[in-house]
Amino acid sequence: MNAFEFVMTLYSFVYALGVAQILAAVGDMVRASDRVRFSWLHAGWMLNIMLAIVAWWLSLWDLQSQSSWPMATVIVFFIVACVLYLLSRLVSPTISQNGPADMRTFHQQEGRKYAALFAVNTVLTIATVYLYGSSSENWIASNSASWPTLAASLAATFTRNRWVQMIALVTILAIWVWYFATLQSALA
Repeated sequence: MNAFEFVMTLYSFVYALGVAQILAAVGDMVRASDRVRFSWLHAGWMLNIMLAIVAWWLSLWDLQSQSSWPMATVIVFFIVACVLYLLSRLVSPTISQNGPADMRTFHQQEGRKYAALFAVNTVLTIATVYLYGSSSENWIASNSASWPTLAASLAATFTRNRWVQMIALVTILAIWVWYFATLQSALA
């Protein structure tokens, strides 16, 4: 096992926990569907965080040729993985066994928290591209997508206006479509 495989194993566990957190919440919502007041806005944020985890996991492939892994590098990417896990935890509601589960209210109460942490994650993304991957096509695409994503997530953080939040989320999801379209050969 080389250094890349070794550190990727750690990051992959944290990413897998984040994915599992979101999928468990979706499973709980499906089970309680007769009691769930659904919110497209909240579901979009769940999808957004899931896409962020996948994007980060894919983007780390470009680091496979890195010959050494200084502790600072390992810690930076571990912090990013932990932030992504926290995002998945914040966006995933706890569905009780009884009573209603209102995803609209959940988003109204918690949405600004996960939008703000997503903005922090976007700043970390921009910083890591400059530090570690500025010549990689995939990482350059990441930074091109990150600036408007940062603006949209900040807009969602600082307003309770549902229309602004919807426009911000649609903007972020549209950027994800573009971003993943540029990564079709990422693992080649």
